[in-house]
Amino acid sequence: MTIFHHLFLKPVVVLMRKMKPRFLLNSFFTGWVLYTAIDNNDGKLPLVHIVMYNVLLFVPSWINNFLFFPLVRKNRNILQFLLSMAGVFIAIIFIQGNYLNWLKQTFHTNELNDFTPLAITYTSPEFLKNYQYCFDVFPGVLMITVLMAIGYVMQELILKIKKQKQIESQQILAELQLLKSQISPHFLFNVLNSLYALSLKTSHETPDVILKLSDILRYSLYEAQEKEVPVRDEIHIINTYIAIESLRISERADVSFVSEGINDTIRIAPMLLLPLIENAFKHGIDSTVGHSYIKASLHYKENALIFTCENNFKETAVKKIGGIGIDNIRKRLQLLYPAMHKIDLEKKDDVFTITLKINL
Repeated sequence: MTIFHHLFLKPVVVLMRKMKPRFLLNSFFTGWVLYTAIDNNDGKLPLVHIVMYNVLLFVPSWINNFLFFPLVRKNRNILQFLLSMAGVFIAIIFIQGNYLNWLKQTFHTNELNDFTPLAITYTSPEFLKNYQYCFDVFPGVLMITVLMAIGYVMQELILKIKKQKQIESQQILAELQLLKSQISPHFLFNVLNSLYALSLKTSHETPDVILKLSDILRYSLYEAQEKEVPVRDEIHIINTYIAIESLRISERADVSFVSEGINDTIRIAPMLLLPLIENAFKHGIDSTVGHSYIKASLHYKENALIFTCENNFKETAVKKIGGIGIDNIRKRLQLLYPAMHKIDLEKKDDVFTITLKINL
């Protein structure tokens, strides 16, 4: 079995992969017609003539599929294509018609099904009755040419759709990578600002912040490159970020984040929730002089992940709801969870609320 696999089966599989599907389709159809013709032969007709006659039936379709169709796709000259195809078609009909006439006279038979399984005839007009043998060939050649042309067009359409999907997938992947590259420096910039503020105060908490920052860096550089991560990892990095920011904010600011119903099997795309928390700090606590708060929660219920974040803000300090972080989140959600998510932003008085629901 191993020798057979390496010497025969494996080379055949490799060859079939390299061969164009159009060639395989033509080979299969031709093989079926030849097999049926040979199987129907009762031995009175030489095998070489059976094969020759049926191969001639395919000549116009081969010329059309492998020469004329590729040329017309390249130069878009429809008239040249029609004239060329008509010339080849008439020539083959004449040649094969005369060949059929010779076979009938030589082997003393008038039955077309003695030569081919495509035994379809067409009665010639009265003024062309001397060329009936050409009209006996005409339906079979026409049927094969039309069927093979339909097969060619369908295959090209399928290949075009497949290629378009590959291009779209590559574009989506490139856009997602770009959005990730924009998000990571954005929140890291704010973390570094927090670290800088602590260093100015020569705080003893600075080493702990550096460790937490390294945790965020690790997540940004490695886990964030994955297609999906456990939701628990996103929760952990949110808590880490809140811990860093809590060291620099006013004691009058209240920050809370709770999660419920989360287990290890729930996974989402990375860096979806953290920018929303960061947005609350940037446009909420950082813009407020008096009492400020952030109240965030994450729940998993009925196969849906629901994230809510509410914060107050100073009206004059907010020029635009959201910013880079939320804009990127919107774009990523459209690419990653089309028709599977809903994001709502609400600004009422001095309170901003964002609600994100993802159906998993």
